[in-house]
Amino acid sequence: MLYFLDFEFDTQQKRLFKHQSEIPLTPTQGKLLTLLIESRAHVLSKEEILDHVWQGRIVSEQVVFQNISQLRALISDAAIKTFPKRGYQWQIEITTQLTPSGTASPYRSPTRVNARHIFFSFVVAACLFVGIAGGYWLWPHHNVGANSPVQKAQHEVLLIPFSARFEGHLIAQTRQLNNALLINYDASDKSHNSAQAIFNSPYTEYKKLIPKSDKLLLSGFIYTKKVSNKTKFLLEYRLQNQLRHWQGYIYADSIEKLEDLVASRVDQIQKSDYFQVQIDTFTTTELEKLNSQTPEDLDILKHLIERLLAEYNHNVASAHIEQMIILSESQNHPIYKAYAQWLKGQLLMTLNQYDQAKRHLTRASELMNEADFNALNSEISKSLADIAAYDRDFSQIQKHLYKAASQARLANRPVQEIRAYTLLSIKAFKLKLEKEKYDYLYQAKTLLADHQLDSSHYMLIFYHFALFAKNIEEKQSYYLKVLEQELTPENYWVYFSVSEQLANLYLEQNKPDLAMALAKNIDEPARRDMLFAQIYHKLEQTDDAKRYAQSSFNTARMQHIDWVGLAMAIKLLELNFQADDDSDTMIYRHYIRDTAHPRWLNTRHEKLVKLGVISNPYEQDKNQY
Repeated sequence: MLYFLDFEFDTQQKRLFKHQSEIPLTPTQGKLLTLLIESRAHVLSKEEILDHVWQGRIVSEQVVFQNISQLRALISDAAIKTFPKRGYQWQIEITTQLTPSGTASPYRSPTRVNARHIFFSFVVAACLFVGIAGGYWLWPHHNVGANSPVQKAQHEVLLIPFSARFEGHLIAQTRQLNNALLINYDASDKSHNSAQAIFNSPYTEYKKLIPKSDKLLLSGFIYTKKVSNKTKFLLEYRLQNQLRHWQGYIYADSIEKLEDLVASRVDQIQKSDYFQVQIDTFTTTELEKLNSQTPEDLDILKHLIERLLAEYNHNVASAHIEQMIILSESQNHPIYKAYAQWLKGQLLMTLNQYDQAKRHLTRASELMNEADFNALNSEISKSLADIAAYDRDFSQIQKHLYKAASQARLANRPVQEIRAYTLLSIKAFKLKLEKEKYDYLYQAKTLLADHQLDSSHYMLIFYHFALFAKNIEEKQSYYLKVLEQELTPENYWVYFSVSEQLANLYLEQNKPDLAMALAKNIDEPARRDMLFAQIYHKLEQTDDAKRYAQSSFNTARMQHIDWVGLAMAIKLLELNFQADDDSDTMIYRHYIRDTAHPRWLNTRHEKLVKLGVISNPYEQDKNQY
């Protein structure tokens, strides 16, 4: 372990810690930090960094600058010095261990070594030479010739055999596809696993199949579809790991072509850091790189647009959506023709342009009907229900969500069908329809039992029973049921929300120890410290509240968890206001102005004026006279 400033860095595992909390690094950042520290005696040129970190992969010099900037943001601007036209050099003193007094022991000067150290260095150098030489041949290179076969990684992908949508359909073709893929990928040794199980409960199934590995799961469904009056094969494929998934749609004239296309796609995604980065925000950079490599790839473009929409980057998302509309037409890809219209409808809804959004969503539904793909059309119907909810028209909400449930059932997607009834319950609740909100929620719960889905799917159901509860005891009982269910990345937001609300109940009941226990069970640092800050604030322990709020705020900024960062910026402004303390106030105000989107600002306008984030227009007008 190496020590510098308040940080500890494990060069073997490429893990960075500060005050015993891990600072997430991408694999590329870990390699770059290791190289800078190990080569701190001299200035590293961009070429040296590219050779050691990217090892033959074709990337621009701008990527070096971006990763250097990210490391400076995580550690310190003073950590890495730029030498114009020469390169970069590590500047901060490195130590190898902490002494009993808490100070660190520095490295010995490189000019004073004995024979034993020379021998050890020789052995290390020899091992490094062998490792680098071997790594050159094992590393997946991008600069293969145009006619070279795709280099597919062995033992990194576990194949759960692809299935046909209907039992007994496409038997020979499905077998041919799976046999071809098994030449390159590992086979699951658990025969009961199926593509259906992966699509129903991807994170739960992944945990069962690959409990201690970073392998990817690959599975999906094969169909035959008419495209311009010609029968083609369609592959709906899904790649899955413990953090996220990748789902795409490939048309081909033959099984051989289908196998080549999916293997090529998997190979390309494996070579990126898309499945390696710990934080979803960092996947945007990976998707932009993939898009620059193959700008006409509709699978990649779809994922990039969805990330940009999630980040409220509407202008760039809009440009890519227009690109997707053109490409899907030129490539005659029926599913992505519809998908592009659906994405445009979602963007317009976000911008409160509901009439325009409805036109694009209606067109998306028509195109998806032509593509004959009910699984995605079910999701488009849910978006149309959101338009009806804006108009508070429950009969139209019912029409679209009944249709969504029916489409999901036709596609054999029980989770999507259950979600349609859950949404009916939620919409009824918002419109104060007492009977309907319970009827639809019980229907969703019954379907869950019928399909024998795992407990993670019950979390959202119990959460809404808690919201509907008429007394504290019933509400608390359902909250506790939520916390008993299996946790996945998809339902983590429910788990945290319930922990937050249950902690408030415990504080009202004068049970601070139970509230603290809930916070300790949150394993994500930004949210955990956020909950501690809220608890200590309610307990009027201002110093502790501020300490945890600052920790949560800083972690959220580094990890781009904007909603946590914004909540903690407000919390810190409130704490400063109460204590008549101006320290870092401008930082919090600037962060809110730079990060928050207009809708968020509008819903909190009065509070933000009070905290000095937004100027009071009345006061401004008054000062003009």
